[in-house]
Amino acid sequence: MSKLPSVPITFLLNTIHGFFALIYFGSVMVFGIFGPKLSKLSEGTIYEILSQIFPPLMTFIEASGMITIVFGAGEFTFYMIHYYRDGGIPQVENVIFSTGWGECVFIGAILGIVGFSIGLYIAHNFEKLFKLVKSLDPSVADEIKITQYKIRFYSLLGLSFLTLTVILMVLAVSFLPLPSA
Repeated sequence: MSKLPSVPITFLLNTIHGFFALIYFGSVMVFGIFGPKLSKLSEGTIYEILSQIFPPLMTFIEASGMITIVFGAGEFTFYMIHYYRDGGIPQVENVIFSTGWGECVFIGAILGIVGFSIGLYIAHNFEKLFKLVKSLDPSVADEIKITQYKIRFYSLLGLSFLTLTVILMVLAVSFLPLPSA
């Protein structure tokens, strides 16, 4: 394998990817575990949380997820360029599909993107819930319950996908060797 540059670019990509992944995964854990318990709060408290705290928090969480994906893709692309230089497409395919490291990173990336997409759907449902609660219309009580159920279900589903992603990524970078050419 051609010599990778010394620390700066890989360190920078890895650090930013890891930092924002930690924020995003932690946020998903909090929402997946504690989010469903919000329905037990009083309506006034829920309204205040939904109208004042959640919108900027959701924006930050979505941005953290996007930064994680972008820098993870950048890191993956950086490594694949070096494998491509060493042996072209067959070498890249070999690394991705025939090594434990490549399989973990590739499957982890797919699961991470699915988990992030579920997160976007959850954010959409939160926005819907904000509007329903804000309307103060008693006729939407059933729709509020359905939306809360969707948020609970998809929070746990997204949490499952992202937990598998984290396990695969940690396995790849901590225990499996980076493939050599």
